[in-house]
Amino acid sequence: MLYLDINEEKTLTFEVEINGVGCDEMCGSVRFQYEDMEYGFPVVIDESKITTVIKPLNKLFPTMKNGTVFEARLDLSTETYYFSPWQDEITVQAPVSVEAKLSGSPGGKKVGVKATVISEEKVTKTSSPPKKVIKEDKSDKWSKEKLKNITTQQIFEFMERAGTKNKKIQKVIFESAQANAKSADNYTIFTNVVKALKKPKK
Repeated sequence: MLYLDINEEKTLTFEVEINGVGCDEMCGSVRFQYEDMEYGFPVVIDESKITTVIKPLNKLFPTMKNGTVFEARLDLSTETYYFSPWQDEITVQAPVSVEAKLSGSPGGKKVGVKATVISEEKVTKTSSPPKKVIKEDKSDKWSKEKLKNITTQQIFEFMERAGTKNKKIQKVIFESAQANAKSADNYTIFTNVVKALKKPKK
């Protein structure tokens, strides 16, 4: 017995031994009867095998049900001979399907959605990063003692924080403050830089 899925195309292959006649002299089909009508599917004949393609049965027979059994046979013929080298029963199978339907009237219970809590680590990956709170470190304020040991790099960093980000302008201000300083120490240069930055722009 053969089994055919009612929704799928099926290729049947037969091993054959042909004697006394050429393959090109023969033609044939796989035939079966359903609802008092006979149907045939043409075959391709080679020296050692015969193949045929059975189309999805649900397209040919919309009323065919799961478990339907019918007789099938392979018919071959030439101009003078007729052969039926194979016949068997075929059982139709339909894939198992489950259909769920919401019971109750429209005014009944509403469909609910359940939610589960995910771990904090996963939330951190998907949510926006927390805002950083910057606290003023009072101990980091520049005292007069610290200013006496200020470096050239710190002077340039001060100018950038004060809003002068252009490197060329920073260099001009530094050189001007250096020229106006009565001594060559960085503290005096720094005070002149502060005065230059506080001058109103023309």
